[in-house]
Amino acid sequence: MIALVSFALALVLGEVLSRTVSRVPGARFARQSAASLAIYAAIAGSLLWWAWLRAERPVVAGLVLCVGGMVAVGLLDDARRLRPALRVAGVVLFSWLAATMGVRISSVKLPFSETFQQLGTLAIPVTVVWLTAITFGVALFGRLRGLSSVVAGIAALTFWAVATMQREIAGPAAAAVALSVAGTSLGILRHDLRDDRLRLGSGALFALGFALGGATVLGALRNTAFLVLVVPMLVFGVPLLSGTYAVAARGRLTIGPRREYLHDVLLREGLSERGVLVLFAAATVYLCLVALLLVWLITLHFTVKSLLLVVLLPAGAALFVAAARIATAQPAPPAEGESSTVDLLSVPVSRIDMSMALDRIEEFVRSRSPHMVVTPDSSAIVRAQTDTELAEIMRSADLVTPDGAGVVWVARIFGLPLWERVTGCDLMQRICERGTQRGWRIYLLGAAPGIAEQAAARLAERCPGIQVAGTHHGYFTPEQEPEIVSAIAAARSDILFVAFGIPKQEKWIRRHLQALGVPVAIGVGGSFDVVAGRVSRAPQWMGRLGLEWLYRTLREPRRLGRALTIPRFLAMAILDRLRSQRVAAGKRRP
Repeated sequence: MIALVSFALALVLGEVLSRTVSRVPGARFARQSAASLAIYAAIAGSLLWWAWLRAERPVVAGLVLCVGGMVAVGLLDDARRLRPALRVAGVVLFSWLAATMGVRISSVKLPFSETFQQLGTLAIPVTVVWLTAITFGVALFGRLRGLSSVVAGIAALTFWAVATMQREIAGPAAAAVALSVAGTSLGILRHDLRDDRLRLGSGALFALGFALGGATVLGALRNTAFLVLVVPMLVFGVPLLSGTYAVAARGRLTIGPRREYLHDVLLREGLSERGVLVLFAAATVYLCLVALLLVWLITLHFTVKSLLLVVLLPAGAALFVAAARIATAQPAPPAEGESSTVDLLSVPVSRIDMSMALDRIEEFVRSRSPHMVVTPDSSAIVRAQTDTELAEIMRSADLVTPDGAGVVWVARIFGLPLWERVTGCDLMQRICERGTQRGWRIYLLGAAPGIAEQAAARLAERCPGIQVAGTHHGYFTPEQEPEIVSAIAAARSDILFVAFGIPKQEKWIRRHLQALGVPVAIGVGGSFDVVAGRVSRAPQWMGRLGLEWLYRTLREPRRLGRALTIPRFLAMAILDRLRSQRVAAGKRRP
């Protein structure tokens, strides 16, 4: 309930204050003050309401008072641009005041043991250092619009979850403060992202940071805070040499004197602000999940949990770098004399987008000679490593389009220029659209009885005037093959769609390509079921993010094995790249 109260307060007050300051055009300080007041009112109002109900007023009231002090320090900084020493002094002052009012770290857990060491007289200085560090750390996120609200909201929800899992240690106040910050952060997020009338300045950032720090102190959540806040602060908020971050963008490490932030590098490499925000938010969620896992496994020995961190943190870093390289990749068309394919585990995938693929297919149709088009996803390329016939078919095909998101992702991770997915289902529908204009005749072969006919009827509705030369289901015996091949050849089709599934459809097409006499034969897997309406496709936003495989897996859990081929494909590609580099290095040695 406290999260809903703080969310509503932040949302409503943000809207009211934004309308008010809109009458003062160009007043940056007014916009920053409005945001700070909305955040403080949401945190203070929800916490005081909770404290009044729970009769836990002294500690919460002290925290609310100090959050107000942080807002005042921040507003002074927004108005006057305080010297760093004065800014730090103000934050230290209110951190000290909070510690004297009961918001303090009284003990710390010793490494490799289950015992706690009482801090005694060191409790207040340790608390002051901790609260000051968290407050300024959260303020670092303010360099990218929306990031402070997102990180604070995600971190606060994680603190609430940990406090709930450890009720005997954390206590209700920690959970309440965490929920208050979470609701406030999510309530102000809309204004932070979209409303130029509100700007989160130092006052707002100090309030969020200090309240988060207070939650970690009240709930003894310092270990969780290290993963959830300190690690993101070091990665996203601390400027390092530009060469440090070049790995995330293009995979090259070049040391230079320039200091910049990670989000600046990603923006310079072509990623939008919203894309950077999503990337950082995903990284924060990953760290939060790791923190929750460690709390869930709290009974394990410290050494075991340390080993988990040794594995999970580098894995997370690798995922972040891979996601950054996928997001910032900007493939270019092949230059004259440059290869028109990229090699993925010895499979030559064409460097094309949908428009280029359609143009190539139109050339094939005009030539009237038989051509074969293959649309492999990551599972097909993995299968080709053990199926020599399939591998040979892919290498000799006239066109190999990148069907799966995994294919495009792995190519971009290794700096190989692939634009986008050209899936069999999308290609089939676009071919039919162009075929209507060009007068092409299409033939549908495959799927269960009746599905090809339904798919043809749906295509006729979407593409009026399309010429369907014939249809046939895929449940026929080897003895019936000659008759079916003869029927397709007699239909004088321009395009043959075969929906048997990989690798059966590719092997069937290769075996009968010359006898079919079709200019273009293409395997389209389960596309007939999709076109016929038997299987639904992922929402457009999931398709744009390359997550259609996830949607299909959630709808059809039996496809989990195919989804798992994406990490397997990546691992095989990494090993293949390392092997190639070793061979190349061996050849260079005298």
